[in-house]
Amino acid sequence: MKRTVLFLTSVLIILGLGTSLFAGGATETIYPDPEKNITVVVPHAAGGSTDLIFRALADEMKKASGVNFLVTNITGAGSATGANEVINSPADGYMFLGAGTHTTAATMQGLTSGYKDLDYVASLNWDPFIVAVRNDKPWKTFEELVKDAASRPGKISLGNAGMGGATGVASVGLNLAFSKSFNVTPFNGGADLIASVLGGHCDVGIFSQSEVVANSQSFRPLVILTDGHSSLASLASVPTLAEAGYPGITIPGGSFRSVMVKKGTSAEVKKWLADTVDKAFHSAAFEKFQKDNGLIPAFYKLDAFAEYDKTIIADYEVILKEAGLYAM
Repeated sequence: MKRTVLFLTSVLIILGLGTSLFAGGATETIYPDPEKNITVVVPHAAGGSTDLIFRALADEMKKASGVNFLVTNITGAGSATGANEVINSPADGYMFLGAGTHTTAATMQGLTSGYKDLDYVASLNWDPFIVAVRNDKPWKTFEELVKDAASRPGKISLGNAGMGGATGVASVGLNLAFSKSFNVTPFNGGADLIASVLGGHCDVGIFSQSEVVANSQSFRPLVILTDGHSSLASLASVPTLAEAGYPGITIPGGSFRSVMVKKGTSAEVKKWLADTVDKAFHSAAFEKFQKDNGLIPAFYKLDAFAEYDKTIIADYEVILKEAGLYAM
């Protein structure tokens, strides 16, 4: 009888310690703890395209894993404040960044250590940029807008979602291409930019395509900044810069989104996150979300994503140096 009690006691002790056994040592807990939330830091305000993409992804990650993913918006400094929140958090996998070209641009402008202190989990998609105005504005074409801006320099405001982000770089690039005719005006994320253009406080905005889709009744798209046309039927006729009569302008053509964690996060945790993103990304619901919003899939995991990002970093170095924004 005593042996039976001792045996059962030993089993219970072992089971109690089971949650503490992990590849990293006996003091670590098994990841993910089902009682903990995993925080998704979106470095832009709620309602913008980046926010909508990561909320859709978080929903599918929760369905795929049974773990709760909590989206939080931490704005400021063109996405740098949100990036710094992740960089300053523990490297335990319970917080990841909704990263992308906004992170690349903010890092190169010296606003954050960004991708130098972050590690690669998975890449997601590209969202083309479109220059658009409120549909009651007088400009019917991009050429009309450019000529009007040239006739009264500094009077027409060209808005972006924050100078640390990709639309900020694109707006500076456009302004330089047209002899600084525009009044470049940064806002606190895409949602703030949308509200300002719709409210008449900003004349023109550089938006992600998904933001134009979400406000299609109110916006008039003038030009798409990618080399090709939109995959969406409703925007397929929007001309490229070259078709609008302005070839050879080198600026960011879209916004790239990805998942990154603090450097030092264990390989096991990064793999779990990458595999969960993989399941969510390839779910029917998220694939439909991407198609409906004209997003261009660009899915890579871990080391493959790191290699892919090298090409984005190289491209951005050229663009930011030309725009006089490179501070690394």
